[in-house]
Amino acid sequence: MQKSAGAAVMPNTAVNYSLSPSAYQADPWHQLHPEHFFPWYQPFVHVASGEIAGYEALARTKNRDGKMISAGPLFSDPTVSFPNKLTIDRYLRQQALTLFAQQSDAGFITLNISPEWLQHLSSQHTSMTVAMVEKLGIDPSRVIIEITEQGGDIEALKRLVKSYHQAGMKIAIDDFGAGASQVDRIIELQPDIIKLDMQLFKQAAKGGAHADVALSVTTLAQRAGSRIVCEGVESEDEFHFGLECGAHYMQGWLFQPAAPGLLAKQSCHEQMSTLRKTYLSRKTIRLSDTMMHNIEVKDAVYRLRSSVMANRPTTIDAERLRALGVARYYLCDSGGTQRSANFEVTESGIETCNECIGYNWSHRPYFPTLIALQRIKQQRMVVSPIYRDTNSLKLCKTFGIFITLNEILLVDVHVDDHTLFAENARYKAGF
Repeated sequence: MQKSAGAAVMPNTAVNYSLSPSAYQADPWHQLHPEHFFPWYQPFVHVASGEIAGYEALARTKNRDGKMISAGPLFSDPTVSFPNKLTIDRYLRQQALTLFAQQSDAGFITLNISPEWLQHLSSQHTSMTVAMVEKLGIDPSRVIIEITEQGGDIEALKRLVKSYHQAGMKIAIDDFGAGASQVDRIIELQPDIIKLDMQLFKQAAKGGAHADVALSVTTLAQRAGSRIVCEGVESEDEFHFGLECGAHYMQGWLFQPAAPGLLAKQSCHEQMSTLRKTYLSRKTIRLSDTMMHNIEVKDAVYRLRSSVMANRPTTIDAERLRALGVARYYLCDSGGTQRSANFEVTESGIETCNECIGYNWSHRPYFPTLIALQRIKQQRMVVSPIYRDTNSLKLCKTFGIFITLNEILLVDVHVDDHTLFAENARYKAGF
């Protein structure tokens, strides 16, 4: 499903809803009068409450057959003159804001602006939107300016965002994670909301490298204090993955396509309740599998610890370690420096590799935790979060435990991902 572009937010000049005389000849759009364009609304569903929290205003028009279609391509069509785009945009924006002024319980509304249009904007470009909001008596915190696409000068964007923030409005970044890096936008613009790129999200819901990127992007956004939106949600599987991404809001045909009117806030409540239950059931099964595997690995690590402490390598059950996914084990001192070879668990048994002797692993997140537990006299095993091993490119965890006051046994173990993906069909039985 292709994303439908919305009406953009445009500069401050007198509103004039008449088009240039040559509009019908110059533009490929057969009906360029503003009244032939309509704002439609697609809801954002709030994950925690299950209520419709707001809407994105999207531009629609009719084709020659009378079918309602997206008018988004008009705003990026180079053959359509900028004044004509501006006229249509303002008409759509006025209609959308007027509706929201009459619906005080409709939540927020998002209006799109393309950074590529900044070259056309005057220094007073935000005052028209602000003036509309003030005249209509809308709480400005209900208005979200959604910055689409990736172009535009970052300094101009900063000035734009600052002016909207000063007016009390919020800022969203659309299509985050698509194309070139957009990390600078989080740093410079400090958005309130980040919308994960729809195509990235839909690919990531199937797992693989796309999922690694999507989950990393959403973690970054959360650390920056931005709320996450997953759009293009069309299936239960994609909804589940959206929860894995930490989405605050979701948007897509699973709930409601864009429509000419607004819905009751509770319209999706029952559906959301069902979706959350299936997620919890699915996730519980995955985590139960992970926990059982952790228990089995911990038991094997304790046995391995005893063998290492007694210097009895022949008692190490290499076949059992391999069956549990153990990749290697090695010894470090309490400062994090590796003192032994890597003992690699292979099909042939246990082989040694001296390459990492002398390396220091104190920077790994689990290591300070292990030292802290030792200091408070808690002889406990530490298990790292899941990470991807740079050698095998497989997902791993590291299990760590002291064997003497200054020696630590570390065990790297290949694991299954407990993130819910669309292709994990074997975990969906019974749902």
